[in-house]
Amino acid sequence: MSFQEHLENIRAKPDYIRKRFSFLVSFGITAIIFVFWLGSYGIFNNTASSAVATTVNKIGSPGQSLVASVGSFFTDIRDIIFGPKKVTYTSIEVLPGRK
Repeated sequence: MSFQEHLENIRAKPDYIRKRFSFLVSFGITAIIFVFWLGSYGIFNNTASSAVATTVNKIGSPGQSLVASVGSFFTDIRDIIFGPKKVTYTSIEVLPGRK
């Protein structure tokens, strides 16, 4: 059954079935986006730095590289919206400069 035939089959159904189908499809797409959104905030106890470090250690296939780049993309978007994390330095080295 092709996608076009499936659409024609749904169009032949009563209105309440078409509305239920469209609601379920939109709810599913929204749920997938919500899961990615939660993942971008580290709710799953997986910080961006540890995720990148783990992926770098396991790089061996294009799929793993793609997952690392998607994780990095969400980290970059989060930093653009909320600002990057502060970096604190524990020591300062002062070197002589030129005149």
